[in-house]
Amino acid sequence: MLTKNILSAACAAVLSALSLNAAAAPEALPSFDCAKARAGAEKAICANPQLAALDASIAKRYDEARKSLDAATAEALARDQRYFAKVRDDAFEKPFDKDKPIEELATRLKHRDAFLASLDLAERKGFTGRWRNLSGEITLWKKPDGDILYEGSADQPHTGSWSCNLEASGKASGEHLRVKSVDTKGWVLNLKRQGHALVVEEQPPGAGSSGPPYCGANGALAGTFFPIR
Repeated sequence: MLTKNILSAACAAVLSALSLNAAAAPEALPSFDCAKARAGAEKAICANPQLAALDASIAKRYDEARKSLDAATAEALARDQRYFAKVRDDAFEKPFDKDKPIEELATRLKHRDAFLASLDLAERKGFTGRWRNLSGEITLWKKPDGDILYEGSADQPHTGSWSCNLEASGKASGEHLRVKSVDTKGWVLNLKRQGHALVVEEQPPGAGSSGPPYCGANGALAGTFFPIR
């Protein structure tokens, strides 16, 4: 999850840590055929071996994860990866810093590579632990009394036009967990373990309800989240 402030700091770090001189970088090939590159981000990746190496690493980690996950979670990861590719392309065309599209592209590739490297592909029981997707992250803790504490955040991964933040709690019943708090104002988050993944659905208090009060306009904490270390 990359906010505008995080991206600005990360891009500054990329400038000092990542040489963008393709001639000085070791030869590398991206995960796609450069002859068929259409998007500006793809062309930039093809023109720079270091970016190409990051793209290849992302593809390798993604393929390995898909092979290790159950079918439903693997398909959810495929959707998340397609969303990443769209955000990557959109962010290259309209970066936070309009003068630094290459630096932002490098930052986004590095963050995606790190996310895929952090996936916990071992079988995880229950709800506790960290869970993430392109838009957000959830952390769940189990208290001594059996209640499970929920902490979740998300934002629009390209523009940051909305964000969500929530702390809540609830009790698990088998593979299901319902969490709420005074801040949810009647909204309930229904969490369900499904294969390797954590699936979150938002339940409004009634018909005609506006969006969830813990999110900005058009924001949501619903989605499929993947286990991370």
